[in-house]
Amino acid sequence: MTKVSTTSARTIEAGRWSISTVFLLNGAGIGLWAAHIPVVQARTGIDTGMLSMVLLTIAAGALLAMPLMGGLTARWGTRRMTLLSGFAFALTLSVVMGLTDLRLLFAAAFLFGVSNGALDVAMNANASEVETARGLPTMSSFHGFFSLGGLVGAGLGGLVIGQGWGNGEGALALGVLTAIVLALAAPRVMGSAASHEAGSHFMLPRGAALGLGLLALLCFAVEGALVDWSALLLQERTGAAPASAALGYSAFSIAMAACRFLGDRMIVRFGALRVMVVGGIAMFAGLATAVLSTHFLLSAGGFALIGLGAANVVPLLFGAASRIPGMGAGAGVAAVATLGYGGLLLASPVLGYIATQSSVMFALGMLSLSGLVIALSAGVIRR
Repeated sequence: MTKVSTTSARTIEAGRWSISTVFLLNGAGIGLWAAHIPVVQARTGIDTGMLSMVLLTIAAGALLAMPLMGGLTARWGTRRMTLLSGFAFALTLSVVMGLTDLRLLFAAAFLFGVSNGALDVAMNANASEVETARGLPTMSSFHGFFSLGGLVGAGLGGLVIGQGWGNGEGALALGVLTAIVLALAAPRVMGSAASHEAGSHFMLPRGAALGLGLLALLCFAVEGALVDWSALLLQERTGAAPASAALGYSAFSIAMAACRFLGDRMIVRFGALRVMVVGGIAMFAGLATAVLSTHFLLSAGGFALIGLGAANVVPLLFGAASRIPGMGAGAGVAAVATLGYGGLLLASPVLGYIATQSSVMFALGMLSLSGLVIALSAGVIRR
C-alpha cells in the first residue's frame, strides 16, 4: 500500500470515529433533556398541557430546520454545518434546562429544536460521505452510537438530578463538556468541498425521496408510539405496576442499540434488502405480540423484537436517501428526515384519537401493519 493510500485510509477511519462521537453526543443530549423534562415542568410550574406546547415547539423548530439544512449542506459542506449545528446544540442544551421564565423557555425550546434538527441532517449527510469513502456499510453503527448516547445521557441526567444539580447547574456543566468533546473531535470530521451553488435552500420530499420518507415516517411513528403508549399498554394488558411497565420501552431501546452495532455486519452478510424485509416483519410480529399478549415477559419481549427489527430500517433509509441521483447527500437526508420526524410528531396524537374511539390495543394493533408495509416496500432502497 502506498503512503498516500495509507494516509487516506487513516483519514477516513479518523473521520468515522469523529462523526460517531457527534452521534453519541447528540443522543446523550436528547437523553439528558428527557431526564430533565419533569424537573423543568416543576421549576416553571406549568401543567401538562403547557408542557406539551413546549415539546411541540421543539418539534416545530426541528421540522423547520431540516429541509433548510438540505440546501445549506450542499452550499457550505457537511463538515462545516455539522460543527456549527453541533456547537449550537450544545449551547441551547445548556440553556433550555436552566430557565424559569416561560417566555424564555419557549424561545430556547424553539432554538433547541432548530439546532437538533439541523444537526440531525448534517451529521447523517456527513456520515453518508464517510460510508461512501469506506466502501462498506457503516450507517447502522453511527445510529448505534446515537442510541447508546441516549442511554448514557438519560443515566447522567438522573445522576445529576439525584445529586441536587437539577436547577440547571448540572445541565450547564454537561453542555460545556459536550462542546469540549465536540471541539476535540472537530479537526478529524470529514467532509466534501462546499459547492456554493445558488438556488433554493428549502428542500421538500419529492420523487424517490418521497417514497423513502414515507417509510421513515412509518418507522418513526412506531418509535414515537412506544415512547408514549408502551407503558400504558403493559398496564392495561398485563396488569403491570407503573415501575415495571416502564421496562417495556427500556427493552425496546436496549435491543435497538445492540442491533445497530451489529447492523453493518448483517448488511454485508445478508444484503440490505433482506435486512430491511426481516426488520419490517420483526416490527410487525413484535408489536402484534405486545398487543395480544397478557403475559408481562412475553409483551416485553415483543417490544424488544420491535427494537431489533426497527434498528437498521432508518439507517438504511437515510443511506439510500444520501445516494439519490440528482440530489446531494444533505438534500436527500433532509427530505427523508423531515417526513420521518413528522411521523414521530404525529404518531402520539393520532393514536390517542384512535384509542379514545376504541382502545390502546386497537390503535397499536393498527400501527403494527406499518412493519408489513416496510417489508413489502423494501425494494425502494435498491432502486
